[in-house]
Amino acid sequence: MLTGKTLFSFTLLLLLCIPFGFNADKYDKIYYISLGDSYAVGDRPLPGNNTTPAYSYANALYDLLKGKHQNLELLKLGISGISSDGLINKELNNATDFMKSHIGSIMLITITIGTNDFHKCFKNSLNHLMKILNNIVIPQLKEAGGENVQYMASTYYLLPSLDDSLIDVYSKNGFKVVDLRTIITNDTMCNYTYWCTNRDRHPNHEGHRVIGEHFYEILGGSLK
Repeated sequence: MLTGKTLFSFTLLLLLCIPFGFNADKYDKIYYISLGDSYAVGDRPLPGNNTTPAYSYANALYDLLKGKHQNLELLKLGISGISSDGLINKELNNATDFMKSHIGSIMLITITIGTNDFHKCFKNSLNHLMKILNNIVIPQLKEAGGENVQYMASTYYLLPSLDDSLIDVYSKNGFKVVDLRTIITNDTMCNYTYWCTNRDRHPNHEGHRVIGEHFYEILGGSLK
């Protein structure tokens, strides 16, 4: 029979063996992986300039996280114009292969996907998107990344049914969600998008910066 002192020592030993969240200092490099469409890819400061890297909320968030984690690197896998099917065929395998080859060193995953499913007029596009996210994308990401990775996603701000469904599917799967409708409104559209200059509703540089700040705020103390 275990004595009280022996039982306490055994319990303490078990606790010391349990991983408590992500340990950024354990690795020479840690990674933030960004997935998705043009919202994840971002804008280019000079129109038509193919040499200047695109700036998105992922870059803004990375800059904020870099202040705490000097060994953090950003891997942007997003592709402009991509749909959920394209995400599976062109981004998901790259992301999960990288995660499996860097087990334990993945700190954060963000994803913005869905609006191009509607723009390309896919039949039953909302149901199709939800099935892909719920049955393929999210399970594969979480299987490759494990429990210590922070998973985040964003909505859009143009199709309420899409945005509500995205919040639902991500929240049920343990993702933190940034609802862009709280950021880009009728009052801020001209400041945070290209709508008032060329009728383009994509976020501009300032919009991406503010969106990145909201991602950072929602993360809060989740990253040590």
